[in-house]
Amino acid sequence: MILEAVRDYPVTVLGPRGVLVEEGAKTGRLYVLKTGDLEVVRDGSVVAAMDAPGSIVGEMSVLLDQPHTATVRSRHGAQVHVIDDPDAFLDVNAFVSRQIAKALALRLQRTTGMLVDMRHLAKERDDMLMFDKIFALLK
Repeated sequence: MILEAVRDYPVTVLGPRGVLVEEGAKTGRLYVLKTGDLEVVRDGSVVAAMDAPGSIVGEMSVLLDQPHTATVRSRHGAQVHVIDDPDAFLDVNAFVSRQIAKALALRLQRTTGMLVDMRHLAKERDDMLMFDKIFALLK
């Protein structure tokens, strides 16, 4: 359904290891994977990989109106739809907005669960204080 919504948007072709967005850059664009694969790299570590057509990239940067927090590049090559006016696109395509909201909620749920598990394993008081500070940020 997402691919139907973006079918008339321009497509950027990335070769192997081609960079779509750079960590710290602010493009103001939303991207939707048409074909191929992408990986998300933050501070030199691969934190996510995607190869499902319709995967959305750049949503955090767009929603927060901030620079990208990670570099997104292709592993083996990709075709990506580029949405230059994501606010207008999301206003017209509420189902895409819901998909983004669900994906972000799932990430938050998994991250919070992992933090809770890690806090239970923390043995030193300093470690527990660090987790208390992290949870305070999530409120």
